[in-house]
Amino acid sequence: MSNSIRWIIFVTGWMTFRAIGSSLFLFWNITGNERGAPPEWVLALIGDFIIGTTAFFLVYCILKKPSYLIWGLLLSWNILGLIDLLGAIRTSLLVPFGPIPEMGLTSLGVRSILILNTFLQISCIYLLFKDSVRNYFKNYT
Repeated sequence: MSNSIRWIIFVTGWMTFRAIGSSLFLFWNITGNERGAPPEWVLALIGDFIIGTTAFFLVYCILKKPSYLIWGLLLSWNILGLIDLLGAIRTSLLVPFGPIPEMGLTSLGVRSILILNTFLQISCIYLLFKDSVRNYFKNYT
């Protein structure tokens, strides 16, 4: 297994944290907790939840069932995740949200995490077009 495939697996697995964080913030919104996100954040949080929960499935498929179908799903998933992150960065500039400032998760902390995840997803999109990565998915079909 090449380092590119390992990186894609790591980044895909890393995105599960999006489901964990968004679940917490959505739960706070539903229960009326003061730390809940402003209403403008709900769409981005739902996108994070979907991206994060589907990450487990994709990691499994990359490891056990690589195929061109999985390659296409992975590309689409990363593009949708990137679009969600860009929307969240825009939202973070228009409606700052600092849910847990005592842990450093201020509006700047939230924005930093969004930017980090954006670069991670861009790196995966780039790697998916490398010949060695495409061959990994092709050789297992």
